[in-house]
Amino acid sequence: MAPLLTLLLACTAAAGQIPVAADTVGTLRQTLGEVSVSGRRVNSALRTEGGTSVIGMELMRSMPRILGNADPLHYAQALPGVQTGAEFDAGLHIQGSDNTHNLVSLNGVPIYNAAHLLGFFSVFNATHFASMRLAKSPSAPSAANRLGGFVDMTVPDTVALRASGDVSVGPLSSQATVTLPAGRGFSVALSARAAYANLLYSHWLKVDGEAVDYFFHDYNLACTYRPDSRNTFSFDAYYGGDDAGYGGGDYSMATSLRWGNAMASLRWLHTSGELAIRQCAYYTRYDNRLQLRQAGVSLRLPSSVATIGYKGEARWGRAEVGIDAAWHTLRPQQPDVSGDFAGRDGSVSRQRAAEVSAWFGWRQPLGAAFELAAGLRPTLYAARSVRFAADPTASLAWRVSPAARLSLSGGVRHQYLFKAGFSDVGLPTEFWMASGYGQEPQCALFASLAAEVYLCRRAWRVEAELYYKRLRNQVEYGGNVYDFIYDDYSPGDILLCGDGHNYGFNLLVERRKGRLTGWLGYSYGRARRRYQGTGYAGWYPAAHERPHELNAVATLKAGRRWSVGAALVVASGTPYTRVERFYAFGGSVLADYGPHNGERLPPYVRLDLSVSYDFRVRGGRRSGVNLSLYNATAHDNVLFYRPKVNEYEYAYRPFSFALRVMPSVNYYFSF
Repeated sequence: MAPLLTLLLACTAAAGQIPVAADTVGTLRQTLGEVSVSGRRVNSALRTEGGTSVIGMELMRSMPRILGNADPLHYAQALPGVQTGAEFDAGLHIQGSDNTHNLVSLNGVPIYNAAHLLGFFSVFNATHFASMRLAKSPSAPSAANRLGGFVDMTVPDTVALRASGDVSVGPLSSQATVTLPAGRGFSVALSARAAYANLLYSHWLKVDGEAVDYFFHDYNLACTYRPDSRNTFSFDAYYGGDDAGYGGGDYSMATSLRWGNAMASLRWLHTSGELAIRQCAYYTRYDNRLQLRQAGVSLRLPSSVATIGYKGEARWGRAEVGIDAAWHTLRPQQPDVSGDFAGRDGSVSRQRAAEVSAWFGWRQPLGAAFELAAGLRPTLYAARSVRFAADPTASLAWRVSPAARLSLSGGVRHQYLFKAGFSDVGLPTEFWMASGYGQEPQCALFASLAAEVYLCRRAWRVEAELYYKRLRNQVEYGGNVYDFIYDDYSPGDILLCGDGHNYGFNLLVERRKGRLTGWLGYSYGRARRRYQGTGYAGWYPAAHERPHELNAVATLKAGRRWSVGAALVVASGTPYTRVERFYAFGGSVLADYGPHNGERLPPYVRLDLSVSYDFRVRGGRRSGVNLSLYNATAHDNVLFYRPKVNEYEYAYRPFSFALRVMPSVNYYFSF
């Protein structure tokens, strides 16, 4: 039989189909000719990893740039379930959660205020980072002690082998990132960004005739050292800040604001086979200083929060364990008021808290199509007294087919730090506090059902999700700026404490291949709050609630040199509490409010457009120019209503951004 098989193979080879040589009977060697495998390229910058959305920063190259900057958080808000932030709204609201419920971090290290320029920009220079990871709920035991999701900007744990850089120059701001190899197994990345809007645009930077002065800066440093294939050491640092001034005009008000962040971390990654160990020691701090002068009254309002922490985790096969430890020092708002109508200053002492969490997770396949993941996160929290909580999480995934997946997840989570303030318009008017100083830890019970399916040879992806979240010990600021000026101040008297719930539906349709890529997302969501024992009876919409929201993001590669980007948002207006009338009584100003969050702003509509042209693309070098239009349709979006008070007049007026359409042009160069 063996000689017959050899003869048949030799005849086939002679026909030119399989070159073959038989050295001995029963032994066969064959050499295949050239083989070509072709397919359609997947060039989507959006992907999912275990329920977490990952946005590659290459998307920023072709998207509209606000005042010359394509901001990562701006496009995170274009995903379904993440509420669009209007101008002056620096909050990040995921599936109805308050801004304070979501963690914003740099390689896992918290950044307590990630906003620049009234919410237009975040503190993250996109060219410094490789990707942005976003999760909408804390469904993994490793997730931080927050009730909502997280956004994490990541720097890769890789060593650069050659020098590279990215430079962008515009009329309002400029930025640069340079990565350099610095010896065997060592590289350094340095980024800088600064705004200089007043140099060219001082004539237009006015609101109601009042001059606006503004400047911000960001600096990032990332060092990576890899002595061998198993160990990687990384050092990350960030420093940035804002300096703004607003004054003059008909209402005799002058405001000075300064705020900034500082962060440093040292990370170590060790791998050995299936074992991976990550460790991180870090320090992060945020502080702000606000000063306001109006009608004979002067107000200073400083606050700060700082954390020293350690994170360690080990993953081996299906098991994962870790520990998070943090020491917090907080300074809530301490008003310093002087003038004709000043009340007595309240004494607000510094707060200190310790937070230690251990977490455990396990993944167990259940047959060929199902997988169960479960975890537990016990936490010991100390602030005046010691508290203990053990938060479970679980998820069940069903692989319906190679192109379809269904998952059910849920759990419990506690949060021990929270933020409050009389305004969330991107100014440093909010402050952090620790539970245990008159407030109980916040708690959430959450569940979600999600489905994901790929169509047309993975050229399209459809994702849908239902979610529900029950909230306890929610905090809302019940006052306004006049509480500091005309009344005695005590945070405990102003904060409202109650319950809440969020629920909704998200839908994403993404085109992943071809010259035209992008996604269309729709969200329906409700965020309700209740404050029993107060003057607010029943359930109310949260101040950030948008029941309906439609987002569309698209990029078109038009030839070798041209690319076009567009982003559209159409959303319901957010609620607000209307001031019905003002009173002047005994030298104080009193306000009579209507139903709490009983009014809603008009719908929010904005279309941003961008066109980029590459002058040169050769040898890894790229240069060109980008032209962007912010709010290209010039839609007049009402951002909020504000009281205006002076010695002659009391007014309550809608406020819109000064420039309806903002064009920008910038030159970019990368190598």
